[in-house]
Amino acid sequence: MPELRRVSPGKRGLHDAVRALAAEQDGIVRRTQLLARGIDRRTIDRTLRSGTLHRLHPGIYSVIAPELLSEDALLLNALFAAGPGAFLSHGTAAWRWRIIPAPPTKIEVALPRRERLHPGDVVQNGRFRSTSVPRTLLDLAARYEHSALQRALAEAEFEHDIRPDDITRVLRRGHPGSAALRAALDAHAPGHGQAKSNLEKRFRALLIRHEIELPERNQPLGPYIVDCIWRTRRVVVELDGRQHARPHQADADDDRDLWLRRHRFVPRRYGTKQVDDRPDDVLADLLDAFDQAAGLG
Repeated sequence: MPELRRVSPGKRGLHDAVRALAAEQDGIVRRTQLLARGIDRRTIDRTLRSGTLHRLHPGIYSVIAPELLSEDALLLNALFAAGPGAFLSHGTAAWRWRIIPAPPTKIEVALPRRERLHPGDVVQNGRFRSTSVPRTLLDLAARYEHSALQRALAEAEFEHDIRPDDITRVLRRGHPGSAALRAALDAHAPGHGQAKSNLEKRFRALLIRHEIELPERNQPLGPYIVDCIWRTRRVVVELDGRQHARPHQADADDDRDLWLRRHRFVPRRYGTKQVDDRPDDVLADLLDAFDQAAGLG
């Protein structure tokens, strides 16, 4: 952490306290905090002129060059600038909850007095206060198209075990996004987010990256539980870990694939090395399976 220069020797103890504060806040400090620790206004002004402190917003400074600030530091800066009680919302909350694939172009925060909040709408997410996952989905619903909202719902289930009842509780008559979120929830098939292995997670990430509709996961089909199924497309994907290299397991897999073909499903089977090292080939093969299944119809 860079040192605050030009602090008089008699204030060395206070200087150490400011450095500790900056370390706790990813380099971000507020003027009121400096004043409370005995750093007078003239000293603050001198450190700003010398470039030791960088002004981010009125009364909010950084001891780190602005272009080097971490994501957490930028969020803290935005929350400080918004004022007491501010919390992460909308796309920023969704990104921190890991339910959208990329961060928004601008940091989004909100204040309690400007939002129609209900108990449980704002919770702690790590070090930051944020809208809850269900409330975040409600806020996204006012902006997102149906398909993008369904992907966010699947991510919420996958990452946070969010169930339909959790979503239903935040729906409010006349609230922006309620109708869209209800429609997405009606179309949502629970089970999209249940992953059994890291291989399944990586395969799922590949689908999201290429905007392929997500399958149901770990679902019963006849006498079997299948890893991934697109029911309307009649395509099933099994993701094979090391256990599938055993001879008796290979026989069982062949029996399963035979049953699937007899019942007019198109089976595909991908292993760890294929998903990790040849994702483009896996994607092309999956799209070919969709085409093949469409031809059977």
